[in-house]
Amino acid sequence: MSTTVDPSWADGDARAAEQARVAATAAQAARHAAEADMARMRAMVSGLNAILWEQDPSTLKFRFVNDRTEGVLGYPVSRWLNEEDLWQRILHPDDRDEVLRAVTAASGDLSLTYRVCAADGRWVWLHHLGHVVRDGDAAAMHSVLIDVSEQRSQERATTLLAAAGRALAEPGSVEQRLTAVAELAAAEVCDRANVWLRGTDGRYRPVAVAPAGVAPQVLGLGPISAPPGLEEIYRSGRPFVLPEITEDLVRDATGGDPARHSAVTALGTRSVLIAPLVAAGELVGLLTLVTTGGRARYDDADLALAGELGQRIATMVSAERLAQRQRYLHEVTVALAAAGSVADAAEVLSDGLRRALGASAVGVCQLAADGWLHLVYSEGVDRLDPFARVPLEAPFPFAEAARTSQPVWLASRAQWAERYPDSVRMLRSDTEATVSLPLMVAGTVLGTLSASFTEPRLFEEEERAFLSALATQTAAAFERAALADTRREMAETLQHSLMPGRLPQVERLAATARYVPAVQGTQAGGDWFDVLELDDGRVAVAVGDVVGKGAAAAAVMGQLRSALASLLLAGHPPAQALDLLDRFAAQVAGAEISTVACLLLDLTTGRLVHSRAGHPPLLALYADGARFLEDDLGPALTLPTSGRPQATTNLPVGATLLLYTDGLIERRGAVLDDGLRRLAEVAGPCRGLPLPALVDRVLDELGHREGASDDIALVAVRVLPAPLRLDVPAQPAELASIRRQVSGWMTAAGLDQLKAVDLQLALGEAAGNAIEHAYRSAEQPGRVQVSLDAAQDGAVLVQVADQGVWRPAPLDPGLRGRGLQFIKKVADEVEIDTGSTGTVIRFRLAASPPQSPAARTLDPHSAHRPDLIEPPATTARVHDADGRRWVQLSGVLDLAAVTSMRTTVLDALAADRPVVLDCRGVHWLASVGLGLLLEAAQLAAKRGDVDVRLPADGPARRLLDLTGLTNVLAPPRT
Repeated sequence: MSTTVDPSWADGDARAAEQARVAATAAQAARHAAEADMARMRAMVSGLNAILWEQDPSTLKFRFVNDRTEGVLGYPVSRWLNEEDLWQRILHPDDRDEVLRAVTAASGDLSLTYRVCAADGRWVWLHHLGHVVRDGDAAAMHSVLIDVSEQRSQERATTLLAAAGRALAEPGSVEQRLTAVAELAAAEVCDRANVWLRGTDGRYRPVAVAPAGVAPQVLGLGPISAPPGLEEIYRSGRPFVLPEITEDLVRDATGGDPARHSAVTALGTRSVLIAPLVAAGELVGLLTLVTTGGRARYDDADLALAGELGQRIATMVSAERLAQRQRYLHEVTVALAAAGSVADAAEVLSDGLRRALGASAVGVCQLAADGWLHLVYSEGVDRLDPFARVPLEAPFPFAEAARTSQPVWLASRAQWAERYPDSVRMLRSDTEATVSLPLMVAGTVLGTLSASFTEPRLFEEEERAFLSALATQTAAAFERAALADTRREMAETLQHSLMPGRLPQVERLAATARYVPAVQGTQAGGDWFDVLELDDGRVAVAVGDVVGKGAAAAAVMGQLRSALASLLLAGHPPAQALDLLDRFAAQVAGAEISTVACLLLDLTTGRLVHSRAGHPPLLALYADGARFLEDDLGPALTLPTSGRPQATTNLPVGATLLLYTDGLIERRGAVLDDGLRRLAEVAGPCRGLPLPALVDRVLDELGHREGASDDIALVAVRVLPAPLRLDVPAQPAELASIRRQVSGWMTAAGLDQLKAVDLQLALGEAAGNAIEHAYRSAEQPGRVQVSLDAAQDGAVLVQVADQGVWRPAPLDPGLRGRGLQFIKKVADEVEIDTGSTGTVIRFRLAASPPQSPAARTLDPHSAHRPDLIEPPATTARVHDADGRRWVQLSGVLDLAAVTSMRTTVLDALAADRPVVLDCRGVHWLASVGLGLLLEAAQLAAKRGDVDVRLPADGPARRLLDLTGLTNVLAPPRT
């Protein structure tokens, strides 16, 4: 068997073999070329400060890493070659996904910049240049990585500082701006950024925290003390790192407080970069950049950035504090310049200190002519007596400040106790720090300024400078105000010497006067008034106004007042007295166009004669309203006249007259008629008030509470009723007669509703007691004396007397004994004198307090309606309806009524059925009537259900309420 070979197949195999050989040779040559290229590249970059590596582009496994990698990142070459995911693990979490996505998708050239964590925990910025080949045996990613951390740090610092500068310049509070900066720092540099401001006690208060999630925990820590040794480092102004927060540091910062210690520990702080906030040598706070995770150290670039950021924060905070203090100083200076008295200046200063520094107490003393310090103003001082007047040798810091002309700074209560042990007990319990400054002008001490605080206070250089500047400004204002006080005191002395020393006490006349000096200036004025007691129960009243101000006007005023008083005392009627005064005024320089109003009032008859010389009209306040008196106006003094008119009218008992100068009614930009109308509107509703309350109300509502633009003289006079004297038989029926006569007297006296009701009720109790108890064992009825007197101050003096013998009061009064209880509720100065000749009950009903404007619709005379003073006849109606026994009482339940109806009422309640005791028609109730109601209610309650219905208002309801029996008789239903 033979085999034949085809020559064409042989040629083909040879060619294939040759092609394979050529391809293998080419591949080998390419590999050698690539190795040569790599060798050349390795040789080229071996001397560069760069990382060089080769990775499989699919698995990212490292094939080659140069030695520089360990130098830059700190990981040995062996770890790069043996730990497949080392590179992926050290990529920054914020960069990892983007870098891996870019690398796995890359083909050809690649350029990335990202962060990796070095072996020592630092984040290193790498600029990654690579070339990726993915085909064939040559597939590889060749990379050159350059450390650009310093460049990126500079870029980051520039960007961060620019953004921080913009945030610090934004409008808003200091806390808002600092929080914005903290947020910027936390986003770039650290895990948590905090800003702490240094307080006046040397502790650091957190004011800004980022991120916002931990802000409540940090801000809730409150002020924290600097650990020992760190305060001096802070003052250097250089940033530094605390690589570890030890237990000792936490304990020192929290002062041993367990709760705060736990709160600080819970924050998980690992390390802190601290940048002291120092501006112009003043330590204002701290910027703390905190790490809580894996990062454990900061580099020099971080320190430099924190230092620059802290400097910008410190500058802003310091500027804000300076601007605020300058603003406070300016405001206080402006206010001090406007202060018209030492007291005004002291009040301005106190307000400024409390707002600017948060002082809890402020005191201002003036060094008086007696060489002692006198307290002229205080705020927040509990005890004033020890500080009211103090010698310079006293154991107080303000006394030492005045004595030595040097400020006294006490940072704590302990320092006060050490220097002034004898006076520390006089401090408020919460007082800690205190400062006392001398107020000096040209080396002379005028007084002292003192302020206290409830927290320790270091009084550092900047604050001392502010307080010293404030004291300087205050001293100058004090000197001006003291001179103004002296001028004012001289003017007031002159003014008062030319005015009546006191108003005369005239029977049946109530009189009140006010002199209100102008707000501006310290000069005496030309306004004046006079009240003169004449013969035969008459009085003269005058008010005048001299044109001009100062001592000259006051001197003219004094001459005119004396001349008119002489004319009136000589018996000249008002018009004639003014004509004669006119002739006198023509010879007195400065008396031209002076105005005067005067009157003569007969208190017995009420006859009123009045005349005016160019003066505003008299205002009369009657029971039915206010009216100006007319037909009495003549020209002002020294003006031509053929004789001044006078008018005559009658002034009823209880009516009030107002005489005044034009300063009371004048307003800038308003006509005189508007002022007169306003005066009538204000004074009319006040006609029932006691005169002191009336004139004060008028001054207040016309806008003169704190003074006026022009001097004001205001006089109010009122005719009082004659004393009421009653002497009646001691019989119950006389109580109604007493009420009627007292009602007439009250109407004349102008008592308001509430006071009139209280007077009738209290007087009824006193008279009823005398009638019931004084003559029980007497064979013949005795007598009871009742006295009512209207006092000058608007009070009513009451006396009820008998000549009988009272039995001693029982220890248990039972259902009675509430009459004196009521009298003591509504009256003052209750006295009971009991003796062998009888018993006298005295009490005083004070003047009603001024009504508020909202209460002016109350008619003060509505209490004198007949149905209130003497209601319809007393009745007791008994009937059955709806299965209940109705007992309806109405009218008066006084001693007479109770005596006559008691048996009828109690018998009616004997029925064995529910009872309605209806007292809604009872208008007047005495304590004996209360006793009957209580007895009836208790009796009905024993027999079954009882429903007591009481009057809703009126005198009877008032007695029930004041004795506390309203809820006893008719408990609230639940």
